Amino acid sequence: MSLTITAEALEKLTYQKYGDSPTIRSYTKWKLFEENSPLKLPTEAKAGEVPVKGHVTFSGSEASFNLPGGVELTEGTLGLSQPEESRILGFHFYALKKAYRLKITEDLTEPLVIVSHLSENAFISHHLSIEVENVSVPVIIYDLSEKGAKSFVVELGLKNAEAEILTVGNHNALSHYLLRATLGEGSKVRAFTIVKGGRMSHHREDYSLEGVGSELILRGIPMAISSAVDYLTNVLQYGEKSKSETRVNGYSYRNGWVVHRGVAKVFEKAKNSSSEVSSHVVIMDEGSLGVSVPMLEVDTGEIEAASHSSSVSQFDEDALFYLRSRGLSREEALSLFVHGIGEALSDHLQRLKAKARSNIMALVEELL
Repeated sequence: MSLTITAEALEKLTYQKYGDSPTIRSYTKWKLFEENSPLKLPTEAKAGEVPVKGHVTFSGSEASFNLPGGVELTEGTLGLSQPEESRILGFHFYALKKAYRLKITEDLTEPLVIVSHLSENAFISHHLSIEVENVSVPVIIYDLSEKGAKSFVVELGLKNAEAEILTVGNHNALSHYLLRATLGEGSKVRAFTIVKGGRMSHHREDYSLEGVGSELILRGIPMAISSAVDYLTNVLQYGEKSKSETRVNGYSYRNGWVVHRGVAKVFEKAKNSSSEVSSHVVIMDEGSLGVSVPMLEVDTGEIEAASHSSSVSQFDEDALFYLRSRGLSREEALSLFVHGIGEALSDHLQRLKAKARSNIMALVEELL
């Protein structure tokens, strides 16, 4: 299937096919992307000053590579995403200049660092596919948008492999992010995501557990302070004895709004599997918004465990009063609270735990 699309074909696409239930209704402010689409903004931009040093660095329309041993670079994709899927992916492929593909053939002792960055008023697309087979890899992905509108798609294919993935989204402008991963037999992923919302951040992660015994542990912290985050997690289990565990804690403050929509589906052939999705959003003050919509669907009667939970709550004023009585400001108390949750949620990481916690601290301090 072609990965190019014409302006005429774009006109036939919608941002999503259905919108008649809370689970699949639109929470992203797509009008902002429409007003800043590649049909209206330039699709070329100069590289800016990137605050993070990466092995793979996309900045504006430029790409640079400084790859460690055991990582091979070619062009192309894994074919896990297509322009006809939605209008936002149509925009992504319409603006995309070149897609790159990595193949990791050796265990990596240090994290592979990937950076996507935009600092000009343009619509820019970055696209990276990663193949991992019979090895163990730690990966850190920085998704950074300062101006304009940026779309970043990461495709990940694992076969008998283990990956630890830390994703850090730090946005001021419009951001569309899609991570789409397939897990073959015996593959395991430990993922942790921190997203600081921008003008509008649409962050989506799709995991397909296709192999026998494949496993996913996913933790996420979307934060919106005077900003907006629509955070979507979709986990589809096809493989027997597969396991998935998704836990998200979101925070909104200063008229910010956070939405988490989490789907977990266990298909009929995924016998003797387990699935969990929990979604909890804390509204820090009046005027902010939080939405939590987890959904669990099980199509097999032979299931080890299946559960889901949801809550939207106000910040505990008693806890806040206690902390403030000990001399902390409101912002310091909120920061301490988020740090504590972040440390608990990142505890499943092995090689990237310290990196995850330092990024939580940096983002919270930047926000508050």
